[in-house]
Amino acid sequence: MRAGHDAINRLAAESWAVCTVSSDADIDALAAELATINVQVRRRLPPVASAPDIAGMRTRQGLSQREYADLLGIDVRTLQNWEQGRNRPDPAAVSLMRIFAHAPGIFEEALSEPVA
Repeated sequence: MRAGHDAINRLAAESWAVCTVSSDADIDALAAELATINVQVRRRLPPVASAPDIAGMRTRQGLSQREYADLLGIDVRTLQNWEQGRNRPDPAAVSLMRIFAHAPGIFEEALSEPVA
């Protein structure tokens, strides 16, 4: 109960919080209960067990390999190796690609700044 109280206080102070929930907890019941006070519970996606469809992620955004590689800050050959299955991206790179796929505008805003 104390951990839940602390989490709610962090939510109120920062608009979001990361909390560990016991594996035996009824996460659906917790989410339903917190929804009554306008708190959204989100579950972290598991690490990718198999190679993600990187080419699909890229083409859904309408980007060439060069554009996507530049966006991710990697060499285009690295991206080609990932897409062709010769190498796999590390979990941080997969997370970055997931963020871009989910919210490209926020991604771009976070990695750029206005020109004065």
